[in-house]
Amino acid sequence: MAVQEPNKKPYEFCDTHKWTKRSIFWELPYWKDLLIRHNIDVMHTEKNVFDNIFNTVMDFKGKTKDGLASRKDMTIWCDRPELSVDLEYQGNTISKAVYQVTEAQKESILQWLVSLKFPDGYCSNLSRCVDMNKLTTTLSMKTHDAHVIMQRLLPIARKEMLPEHVWSCITEINLLFQSICSSVLDATSFRRLEESVPMLMCHLEKIMPPSFFNGMEHLVIHLPYETLNGGSVFYRWMYRFERFLGELKKKVTNKAHVETSICQVYLQQEISTFSSFCFEREVITRRKRSARNDDIGEDLYKNVVSIFNYPGRGKGVATN
Repeated sequence: MAVQEPNKKPYEFCDTHKWTKRSIFWELPYWKDLLIRHNIDVMHTEKNVFDNIFNTVMDFKGKTKDGLASRKDMTIWCDRPELSVDLEYQGNTISKAVYQVTEAQKESILQWLVSLKFPDGYCSNLSRCVDMNKLTTTLSMKTHDAHVIMQRLLPIARKEMLPEHVWSCITEINLLFQSICSSVLDATSFRRLEESVPMLMCHLEKIMPPSFFNGMEHLVIHLPYETLNGGSVFYRWMYRFERFLGELKKKVTNKAHVETSICQVYLQQEISTFSSFCFEREVITRRKRSARNDDIGEDLYKNVVSIFNYPGRGKGVATN
């Protein structure tokens, strides 16, 4: 916005707008015509929303968004007497909120996560993400783990532990991300979703404390619009780029010359891959290496009908 004088406010400030700065991108002639000016990364948005919901509902110490300061804010700003506290109170304990589970329920949920089994490659080992001694999660829980728990596990994990209005609101958020991450997009349903998301966030504001909300919760409102105009999220989120950057970091052997280390290892891999095409068939190379959980390594059932050709071994003790 054009400023009237040095150290003065912009024109029409507080009358038609409250902007104090103008992005340099508006100098681009095509910027005003873009349908999506800033693509919101669904991966990081989902991870932050999941952390806020999961840590607050599970009441993890040091991670929850609900605390004494939050309760005092609710006493001042919110009409929720069941969660209000004395402004002079300096203790360490506060009453359980309607959106929090008990200690016994927390232990059962974490034990359930530890005992879960998934197909190979579906997600990481969730038992490593849980500390049963302290009844909390560890730093081993990565973004994709939050993606799986958010969309597949949370809708069924707390149905009997939370009140209906709390569980339904959290489940709607989970289903929202599940719809956004779907491989098949329906324009009509996403238009309805775009209209219903602000109401969903209003319901969430009636349940959670004010400290629960940060910029990530408000970015959720724009996700259906960006999916409707930008297409499938698989081409716009950061998973592939983060994994590629992780592979590049593994190639750094000399931290004094990071770029050179990456280039040298990359060239070695390309030369090795190109040379492997000249080897004999029986030579095991990186391209011919068996899968991680392949118990046989080669096709031993060439004469069997393909639908019955599933090499592997049984699980557990053999029984008659």
